[in-house]
Amino acid sequence: MTLEERLNSLKEAFTGKTAEAEAASKDAVAAKEALAAAEAKTVEATSLVEALTNDKTAQAAKIASMEASLKELTEKLTAITAEKVALETAAISAGKKAAQMAADMGVEPVEVAPINQNAGGKSDGEIAEEWVAMKQKDASAAAKFYDANRPAIIRASGIK
Repeated sequence: MTLEERLNSLKEAFTGKTAEAEAASKDAVAAKEALAAAEAKTVEATSLVEALTNDKTAQAAKIASMEASLKELTEKLTAITAEKVALETAAISAGKKAAQMAADMGVEPVEVAPINQNAGGKSDGEIAEEWVAMKQKDASAAAKFYDANRPAIIRASGIK
């Protein structure tokens, strides 16, 4: 083998190696770019996870606050309900005491109808007209009707 042939074979060998080195260099650059993109996505994912964790913590605190408010409101409702029952009981016993006092004095106690109750959803004027018509036919029935509907009849007459 001559020197020239040897030089040519070495040139060919180095040319092949240069192409391989350039290809390997391109692969290394592509790998570095892929690694940089992956690192960027990792940073983005990490910041997203942190944001979600912070949001979760804030939501948990809000839920705890709402639960405390609910507990407080439930306790207030229980206290108000107990107070309402006590007041209703006191009102009933006051009515019974008044009835007993009236009975002790020889007066027959009469049941008092609440102000906002009326017969069958009729207006105050309709109740008053019915009472007037009843007075002309049956006085005792009219008296009972008046006792049961007195507040509505009085309101219809305009007397306060």
